[in-house]
Amino acid sequence: MNATNNLLLKLVIALGVWLPSLLMTSALANDDGQTFERLGNWEVHYSAFPSTFVLPEVAGLYNITRSNARGIINISVLDATSDERPALRVNVSGYALNELGQRRDLTFRRHVDGEAIYYITQVPHGREETLRFFIDVRDGTDAQQLRFQHTFYRD
Repeated sequence: MNATNNLLLKLVIALGVWLPSLLMTSALANDDGQTFERLGNWEVHYSAFPSTFVLPEVAGLYNITRSNARGIINISVLDATSDERPALRVNVSGYALNELGQRRDLTFRRHVDGEAIYYITQVPHGREETLRFFIDVRDGTDAQQLRFQHTFYRD
């Protein structure tokens, strides 16, 4: 295994995000009871977790800031019309609202690892803060919005 593949494998393990999202059923869900939403012809998998879960060398490689005041949002979009559920290249954007209604715009970066495609962004958060997420997924004229909330804690 070359160094690049090794670091990508560490990212997948460290993030613990897209692979579990692809493999887990809703019975093995995150804190809001789901790992994905069926939106139109897509399965939109999502996860939110502390940036401190990412190993330092992986964070450096992917320009992720590790901080107890930053969370990571990971999105993967699969073609639900196919039995193989291939990953899709789409446009992902969105924002988060805190409990006071303050908006935090999100800028997602696409990462491709073999056949897997995932979109990652970071979001600042307070000591114990629940954020509501509004994620727009677009592919040509098809557009859907994923909504979920997650409570972040500082460790």
